[in-house]
Amino acid sequence: AAAAPLAALLLAAALAVALAVLARPTGAAGPFEAGARVRVGDGDGLCVRVRARPSTSGRELACVPDGGVVTALADRDAADGYHWEYVRTDDGTSGWMADAFLAPAGATPPSTPSTTAPPPAPTPAVPQGPAELPVPPPGGFTMGLSGATDPAALVAAQDFEVAGVWLFDIESQSYLSFVPGAPAAVNTLDSSALRPGSVVTLRRRGDPPAPPALPPHPAAPTGATVSGSPFALPVPPAEGFTQGVSGVNDPDALARAQPFEVRSIWMLHVPSQSWLNYFPGAPVFVNSLARGILQPGSVVTVRAGAVPTDVEATITYYYCRQGTTGIGDGGGFCGHMANGEIVHPGAAACHRDFLGQRFRVAGDPLDRIYTCKDTGSAVRGQHRDIWFDLSDDGASWIVRVGEERVDPQTGRWHRYARIEILPN
Repeated sequence: AAAAPLAALLLAAALAVALAVLARPTGAAGPFEAGARVRVGDGDGLCVRVRARPSTSGRELACVPDGGVVTALADRDAADGYHWEYVRTDDGTSGWMADAFLAPAGATPPSTPSTTAPPPAPTPAVPQGPAELPVPPPGGFTMGLSGATDPAALVAAQDFEVAGVWLFDIESQSYLSFVPGAPAAVNTLDSSALRPGSVVTLRRRGDPPAPPALPPHPAAPTGATVSGSPFALPVPPAEGFTQGVSGVNDPDALARAQPFEVRSIWMLHVPSQSWLNYFPGAPVFVNSLARGILQPGSVVTVRAGAVPTDVEATITYYYCRQGTTGIGDGGGFCGHMANGEIVHPGAAACHRDFLGQRFRVAGDPLDRIYTCKDTGSAVRGQHRDIWFDLSDDGASWIVRVGEERVDPQTGRWHRYARIEILPN
């Protein structure tokens, strides 16, 4: 019963604020090799957007501060007057950035001194060219990194006849599919979504063998020690799924390395065509996925837990009227918010995924309930931007909540506070 949600996804698959238009700076670097550390920005102090697809209209996934560093994943495209590089941020977000705002990590920004880049987060090795995946039994499934952007090229590279290719889209929590020989209108997976580092599921043509013909589950090796470094996987929505390469042979280490609560980890054992599972905190006999069965190069599917009710967030404020003190996150915000309402006390700007969320701020002298009604390109992750009519009020309020400290990833000062997320 525990495997039902994931099995349902696999069976379903088998059946089935924009980037500003700026003058292109001179000296844009690229293409970059896989794994290269790349500095972001052009010294203007602003952040540069990471987008879900190589286009100025692509959905914003993150905004990396000027001077930040990302890892190149050796994929490139051109659209809307830009060349785009496929990159991964240090928190595990993968997407596209315009190379006009990228440079080798050792280069010095135009108007800011060079800084020491944080140590690179481990990233899985991406195949160079269409990957040959482990061969499944007839009618069975296999998984791996594609190594290609063309699903037809991926199909042609296999040593077995492919019935279908599926890619799990983490944003929509649904599968995109490619059936060899089917009309283009039938296929939802194409080169606009498939990347060399994408986790893909392939099914071999033929009738599945009877269960007794398949080998049994593997047994965990005795005395296995931890090897490898866990990779941070793309963050899914609450209770949703994500996929990636483990980077480590220990499922517990993989679970603890994620920036979200891990409810379960699943690995498809291709020879037996069965899903091996690991539930953090469960007794050993419950888990079929153990240290040593999982390998650093294993492809895994991870299910996230519910949204926590108490989290640490970065806190800023923005306002309508400038007073005698405080600049906050900007002024002149006196009109409509993202939800269509006029700004008012108790309103907050949050990441778009949190619109409608209600929360309290620990130590709040106003003892208010805030609601996420606005958003913006600079508000991402667990960041809450509180609205005030007068900047003086915001400046007086913010020094009384949370604490100010340096973000170890960026070296920048932020104010952090605990927030209690309330039911809607």
